Amino acid sequence: MRTPVIRLSDLARRALQEAAVDTGGDPLRMRISDRFEYDLFFGSPAEGDLEVDCGGITIVLDPSSAQRADGLSIDFVSGLDGAGFKIEHPNEPPRVNQISATELKAMMDRGLPYELVDVRTEEERAIAQIQGSRLLNKEGHDYLLSVDRNTVIVFQCHHGIRSQSAAEYFLREEGFRNLYNLRGGIDAWSQLVDPSVPRY
Repeated sequence: MRTPVIRLSDLARRALQEAAVDTGGDPLRMRISDRFEYDLFFGSPAEGDLEVDCGGITIVLDPSSAQRADGLSIDFVSGLDGAGFKIEHPNEPPRVNQISATELKAMMDRGLPYELVDVRTEEERAIAQIQGSRLLNKEGHDYLLSVDRNTVIVFQCHHGIRSQSAAEYFLREEGFRNLYNLRGGIDAWSQLVDPSVPRY
């Protein structure tokens, strides 16, 4: 098996070196599922593992993960929601991105083109809604099917669970590629962006 190329940013390398101090000597492992879900952790080696030297940091992968890892980049980023590792992969299939309420507000303020889709019921929408959103009823569904598959679409619900499922459907079944789920839903929007939107 060809050894995959994995790139670490300087910030990611430093964060991993600091994290390795308290691991008891276990190697840094990475698992990549068939859906390109990533798990980065310190754990015991296993038979058949492949070691990848990433400029002074060794990452250990099981054979299945190693087949999916080539070209992957790991960075360490910090923002309003805290700090953590950011993994980018050129071979990864499109996925539903998460967007915070403050990030959505910034996108609106910059005037970037997008569609905001509310997947809640009409009764919930009567209580509280984000201005400019479109209800995902039959008319809203038909409208979405008429737009370009590269359109940026943000799905929102009450807390971000139903909207995640709706976004995954449009990704998997309808071929859309720039889909976002509003993390925390309209409840987060009310708390972090617009307190005039009622909470329920």
